[in-house]
Amino acid sequence: MKQKPLISVILPVYNSDSFLEESIKSILNQTMINFELIIINDGSTDKSLEICENFKKIDYRISILSNKHKGLTKSLNEGINFASGKYIARQDADDLSDNKRFEKQIKWFEKNPGSVLCGTNTIIKDQNNKKKINKVICFEHSKIIKRLEYTNCFAHSSVMFLKDIAIKVDKYDENLLHSQDYDLWCKMSLVGKIGNLREKLIIVNERADSISKKNSDRQFIDFINSSLKYRLLKKGLIGLKDKRNFQELLNYPIAKNHKIILQYLYNDKLKEKKKFSDLNLKQKIYSFRYYYLYIRKILNFLFNK
Repeated sequence: MKQKPLISVILPVYNSDSFLEESIKSILNQTMINFELIIINDGSTDKSLEICENFKKIDYRISILSNKHKGLTKSLNEGINFASGKYIARQDADDLSDNKRFEKQIKWFEKNPGSVLCGTNTIIKDQNNKKKINKVICFEHSKIIKRLEYTNCFAHSSVMFLKDIAIKVDKYDENLLHSQDYDLWCKMSLVGKIGNLREKLIIVNERADSISKKNSDRQFIDFINSSLKYRLLKKGLIGLKDKRNFQELLNYPIAKNHKIILQYLYNDKLKEKKKFSDLNLKQKIYSFRYYYLYIRKILNFLFNK
């Protein structure tokens, strides 16, 4: 009788044949073996599907869901719906997991009752294979929930979370093409403890042609929209499954102010710029609560002239 997996690993694939073999191997070589690997082929036109099918022939734990290109968010929710494990582990097809990653994350959950989400520290490599510093990582729940108001503290490829909690908070928001991961972490942080392991258990390979690189403006707009939703959730002004669009949420003054401040503090990432002079007096004063982003803004100015 086939053992029910403890972990369901969701690996979305879209034209990723360059890194895919090594990425899949890093999952199959885990010291904790009680998992299923759900590969979602999202309409790839390269050799990705062929690579996945070859691995499926040699490992019974692999399932392949193949469909027309529908985008990352819907693919991820499809994976959650298909999963049979208690925990969902994520990995992108470009990235690599340390072979003890799952083992260490499960131990963290066992030591931290009431926790719903565990990420890890990362090694980030750019397209020239140069290592970059992960500047936004936080480790303890109390610090993460403060910083989540204005930045994402988790590497998507590193996370493991409880499936039933993800369903409880309505999974990934399909209104978002980007930053759907950040939105989910924000929602999950309101129903249980979240954290990151300090060990670097994931290698994140950045690609010059990645979705986030090609759509950076749209990604940051989605991020800001998710951030203002998180503020309203924390204040209890909306519910976890609120279906109103982001434009409607701006009827709340707190959301409107938050959006304007973030547009100013992240204006290097956006085509539509906001200047300090565009903020009213109340917004100017309140913006200094976002001291981390001010430090980031100053450093960018000093070193990217």
